[in-house]
Amino acid sequence: MGCFYVRHTMNKISLAIITADSWRHRFFVNTLSDNFDVVGVVAETARNLPPGDTMEDNKIIAGHVRERKLKEETFFGQHTSYHVPAGRLLSIPHGHSNDTSVFKWVVELKPTFVILFGSGIIKDPLLSHFQNKMINLHLGLSPYYRGSATSFWPLVFGEPECVGSTVHLAVLKADAGAILGQARPDVEAQDRCQEFGCKNIISGAKLMIKYIKSYQAGQVTPQIQELSRGRVFKLSDFNAQAVLKMRLNFDDGMMDKYLQNKEARDSRYPIIALRP
Repeated sequence: MGCFYVRHTMNKISLAIITADSWRHRFFVNTLSDNFDVVGVVAETARNLPPGDTMEDNKIIAGHVRERKLKEETFFGQHTSYHVPAGRLLSIPHGHSNDTSVFKWVVELKPTFVILFGSGIIKDPLLSHFQNKMINLHLGLSPYYRGSATSFWPLVFGEPECVGSTVHLAVLKADAGAILGQARPDVEAQDRCQEFGCKNIISGAKLMIKYIKSYQAGQVTPQIQELSRGRVFKLSDFNAQAVLKMRLNFDDGMMDKYLQNKEARDSRYPIIALRP
């Protein structure tokens, strides 16, 4: 038995998922439920983006949120509910995943793994109880972009090569755990921020399925991150000026420039991928 994982004797992998409640999160849960035994889901209410400094800023932020919701409904709108057994959905306010009642509820499920996507930071005792058996999907390429809105910030800084997903072991520090695997989504020149984001969610769900199976089978060794290489973003960092800069980058042909030199651009930010 290695220091990072425990091989279970049971053939069927069971999952408890701690997530949020929107189109993307229901898609993620239902995709995993098609491949594993999802024995329970904890769904936090979604967080709102911080308000702007002016009425004009608020209009820009509201427009961005509206575009995201419409695009996610287009991609994931068929997922109106979670595909879990009756009594196995626990809906809670945002930030309450570390409550004692949640800890007891999840422990009683006796899952093979606890899967995180879009939840708040998980702390002890839940984190330590499932040490090396709690796996997070981060919609960003760690360590380069960690924290909040990391499908958005690379597009603000003109680095679409840094949009991707990371499957890693959960630790107390945001998106800092040892990495199981990473992937970039397949994108096209006409894709804008919201298409990019939705394709990244789809890619991330597939990545999670792949690495749950390979980690359980002992086929992958988690890789420690070099945290000094990246930046960390908070929800409070999001602002209207960043939205405008992102839109300008797309208007200036950011995607064409990236795709014309994709291999070289991607190589500047190596990712961890399971070899066939």
